[in-house]
Amino acid sequence: MESIQGKIEELEKKLKLYEQNGTAKLYYSLQRKMNEMADLMNKTNLAQLDLDDKNNKTFERLKVIWADAASIASAVKALGDSAGITGDEKKDVERKPFNERIAMERS
Repeated sequence: MESIQGKIEELEKKLKLYEQNGTAKLYYSLQRKMNEMADLMNKTNLAQLDLDDKNNKTFERLKVIWADAASIASAVKALGDSAGITGDEKKDVERKPFNERIAMERS
């Protein structure tokens, strides 16, 4: 059986997640994924792919990545704009979203 103190700590961790700016957190997560996608594409030399090998699906997989790259980049930019991203991840994620700050001021 879990101790009451352990349960309190678990609930405090969950509460802290709800107090974060989810839009900013998602923005930084997607930024990291875009960097991973770019790294993956940069390390693959298309001239060295064996296009005659029917089992090699590298080219098809890369096409999926670059086909969606523009829409992902646009979505990330929109998220960044709406979240007021400053470039300081810790500060941005810990800052409450605008609508929550307005609601707090009215209380």
